[in-house]
Amino acid sequence: MALCPAVTALAVECAHDAPADWMVASDPLAAQVRPQDCAQVEQTPPDFSWPDVGWDKQFRDTRYELTLTYPDGRKKTLAAPQNYFNWNEVLPAGKYSWQVKAAGSRGTQESRARTFLVSEKSRPFLLPDMKQLAAQVAAKPHPRGLPDAATLKKIGEQRRAGLASLAREVDGKTRNPLPGEPDHPNPGTNDSRVFDEAKRTLNSLQAYALTGSDKYYADALRRVRNMASWDPAGRTAFTRERMDTSARFMTFVLALGYDWLYPRLDAATKSQLAAVLKVRMGQMYGELVGERSRIAARPRDSHGIQTSIMLGAMLPLVAGDIAETDAWMARTLPLALNLISPWAGEEGGFANGSAYSVWGMGDTLLYFYVLRSATGIDVAQKPWVRNWGRYMAYFDPPGSPARLFGDGHEQAMLNEHRARYGKGYANFSPTPLGQWWASRLSGEDAGRAEYLLSPPGSEKKLSLPEGTPNSLYLPSTGWVAMHSSLADEDRSSVYFKSAPPPFGAFNHSHADQNSFVLNAGGQRLAIESGYYDAYKSPHWLNWLHQTRSKNAITYDGGKGQLFYEQGEKMGYGGVTRFAAAADYDVVSGDATRAYGGAVTAALRTLVYLRPGVVLVYDKLTSNTPRRWEWNIHALNKMEGAEKSITIKNGGQSLCVDMLAGPPAQFSQTNEWTAPPRGGAEQWHGKFTSQPLPAAEFVALLRIGCKEVPSSAARDAGGWKVRVAGKTIAISASAEATVQ
Repeated sequence: MALCPAVTALAVECAHDAPADWMVASDPLAAQVRPQDCAQVEQTPPDFSWPDVGWDKQFRDTRYELTLTYPDGRKKTLAAPQNYFNWNEVLPAGKYSWQVKAAGSRGTQESRARTFLVSEKSRPFLLPDMKQLAAQVAAKPHPRGLPDAATLKKIGEQRRAGLASLAREVDGKTRNPLPGEPDHPNPGTNDSRVFDEAKRTLNSLQAYALTGSDKYYADALRRVRNMASWDPAGRTAFTRERMDTSARFMTFVLALGYDWLYPRLDAATKSQLAAVLKVRMGQMYGELVGERSRIAARPRDSHGIQTSIMLGAMLPLVAGDIAETDAWMARTLPLALNLISPWAGEEGGFANGSAYSVWGMGDTLLYFYVLRSATGIDVAQKPWVRNWGRYMAYFDPPGSPARLFGDGHEQAMLNEHRARYGKGYANFSPTPLGQWWASRLSGEDAGRAEYLLSPPGSEKKLSLPEGTPNSLYLPSTGWVAMHSSLADEDRSSVYFKSAPPPFGAFNHSHADQNSFVLNAGGQRLAIESGYYDAYKSPHWLNWLHQTRSKNAITYDGGKGQLFYEQGEKMGYGGVTRFAAAADYDVVSGDATRAYGGAVTAALRTLVYLRPGVVLVYDKLTSNTPRRWEWNIHALNKMEGAEKSITIKNGGQSLCVDMLAGPPAQFSQTNEWTAPPRGGAEQWHGKFTSQPLPAAEFVALLRIGCKEVPSSAARDAGGWKVRVAGKTIAISASAEATVQ
């Protein structure tokens, strides 16, 4: 597809190394510079952010001004609340530049100008004036955080089975005694007890909202009053170190109770709830936002981001009833909506892995629903939210046997979660591709709020939109999906990851740059190995997050890439080329930086020839001779040895032929460096070379193990590989072209 002249001109203008400035941070977890230099933005105005100099205690007095230069040369300067800004007008199509001045005890520093392009396709997302919003919401009658009566009726009619399931759940507990305030010395036990009672309370509130039944009102009221009686400064208080997820969820449910039951509450109950909410929301505000927000400075904090969105959704429910609401909302909502998801760019990916993407979206959906009902702010129009369905359609398509590139990829419970959350999401933020994806999912718990309270939507199975490509590359996270046919649930799927800064190996993502995963016919073949048995368990630290557990390159007995836990350094990769055609895809990645200086080159190229052949080329160099290891993992013991092995699972197969490379010995084991707490055995194979300063591997992967004529020969400093009637030329720089 040809680029428009403005985009082409911008690309040419930015095709050089820009000078560094104070906005290029050494802290790998610092806020990103957004929009990036030369970006074509999907939102107008774009979200602005930059690293926070003032996060250092010595420079807390640092303040910022953002200057925007318009296409006609006109300039406008505004003071920023911290290291982020939501511009106050929709920007017409054109090329803009922006720079930031930081002033304080560190002195005054001005950044260089960075450019971005607003195109005709950029969609408006403009925050309302916070003072006006607070006044409007305060004047709005309760309940504010629910759709109108007609929409609620339609939801109930459309989801009769889910509502019946919810009613049975609530009816079975209406006579149960209420739990006392959790007071166990173990915070984990208290955490579970708070979650359980908050869920029971939410169920009763949902049942009342959708039926208007007196018995559900009575049960919701008794539960809300009971939780409100728990000491907000006691063991259920919100703190960063403990109880953050359960305490925030309980606070959100209390806010829903205040709003949804408000028309029937007596004055004493209203006063009790308002007083408790003031304290509990104040704890959240003080920890996350306050005078200088820690998540603005370091946004890759999953709990912090979700809590800020939750707080932003709660505050409109009590606006006008709690005096501090206006000031808290003026700081919280702009911050939460600016950050929305710090795990990818606008294209909708999720650097922390697709399992945590499902959980993250699911945990946030109800807040999105409430915020839109209460304020009219439609988070579905944010690019990352809007594009999340596309990301999931490609990286967790219907029929996929597992998630990808992060903690929890193997967990079976995610099938219910993605169905429930996926359908709720598609109703909230409908796009043709996202609706196709969600319509093909099944097994959801239809009585849960994320699905049951989502906007009305279609229950029909949909066809893949015509013209949808079979591959997708997400630049900000370095993820690539390549399918034989996205529409076919028995498809073959090849996934590749090489994450550029700032999305290296950190938190729930792994040290897996330049790794790949291969599934076929709904079965896992070349797998990510290991189990998410617990966060930071011995297995998590010593196997699951290590490069040796992936289909990636290690050396000298399993040594691999950097992970942030080790030495506070991040292991980065980067996709250097992606090309898509009707019958093939090509992706190249550079993971050299990920090895922390131990290697001087770690380049990998995958060529996927639809429907069932994958060529994997690796080029590796080091200043020190290394025993290079080409790793491959499977659920079952692999057959064969030497240069050819076979993986089988569930009636599907994958043959791996080492076409060229150094003399290498194949070995496999079902042992771990640290065993998981449970889970079936898995097998870990590797082709290991003798110590060499450089090595190249040319491997052919045949899905279904069909015979494919193939050969590999040296050619002009690279390789010429003939396979399946095509010639693949691999250059000395490890990039491939298909002829």
